[in-house]
Amino acid sequence: MIKILFVCHGNICRSPMAELYMKDLCARAGLAERFEIASAATSAEELGNGVYPPARRLLAEHGIGCAGKTVRLLRAEDYEDFDLILGMDAYNLRGMRRLFGEDEAGKLKLLLDYAGRPGENVADPWYTRDFETAWADVTEGCRGLLGALTGGRVIELLDCETRAELYGALRGGMELPEWFGGNLDALWDVLTGEEPRETRYAVALPRADSPVYEYAAHLRGVFEQAGKLV
Repeated sequence: MIKILFVCHGNICRSPMAELYMKDLCARAGLAERFEIASAATSAEELGNGVYPPARRLLAEHGIGCAGKTVRLLRAEDYEDFDLILGMDAYNLRGMRRLFGEDEAGKLKLLLDYAGRPGENVADPWYTRDFETAWADVTEGCRGLLGALTGGRVIELLDCETRAELYGALRGGMELPEWFGGNLDALWDVLTGEEPRETRYAVALPRADSPVYEYAAHLRGVFEQAGKLV
């Protein structure tokens, strides 16, 4: 099991968004048992508080609940307890290094390092009130993180409500040939044809109440039958 700790200043916006989305992403991809995920604050300013209401509302829009999540302070022993400790920005990273000292095991990183954006900060909505940009940064980083940890490419189907959207998500997560016809048989041919894919994938299903949930499950079944799931 890989243990991941997300960190921001107050643990009421960005790091709980990362924690809760990453847990949800792993569960929908059938990978929850491989990970232990939490979040923490470098500051004690918000101890006892829950997720900040605008962040809570945004998570709820994507079907992700925050029940039971309250601010938790970063502790010195977290360095030994977790495999990766990911700051949302450079300020968080400095605070982590002050607490932990030398990062001999190379556990301290920025989340967006995993999105192909090394050294970049997750946008801080506390100052901008732009929670959508923070959400986009967090989810991009988490998808990149899951891909890095599993050795696969992540296909996110969370907000898909039509088959066209499902196949659009496939096109975003895979390099599909021009002849791809947008059906399960064509997907099978891509995965197992004359030039079978070596890449493996984590396919995160949409919500169970999505009108295309059952079809998405069949779609993931094609990856499974082809031996292409991580």
